[in-house]
Amino acid sequence: MNISALIRPYKPLFMTEEEIMTALKLMEQDDLLKTDPTLEGPSNQPVAFINKHATYLRGHSKVNPEFYLANLRTMIKIRPSK
Repeated sequence: MNISALIRPYKPLFMTEEEIMTALKLMEQDDLLKTDPTLEGPSNQPVAFINKHATYLRGHSKVNPEFYLANLRTMIKIRPSK
């Protein structure tokens, strides 16, 4: 039995920055997702959807981008009201 393979810490393979930007651009183009710019900071400047989430992922290197983007899609999906 190869014990060294069990002892080594798990190293996840994350998406490249190019793949992340492509995924965010596709999400922004999808009419079924709410991707409006948000107002942030003391001057309430609008921040683009892509910039906001790309900046977050750059600043939080331990976040798995695939999981983040999957959760983001779920949260911003426009659902028909009843």
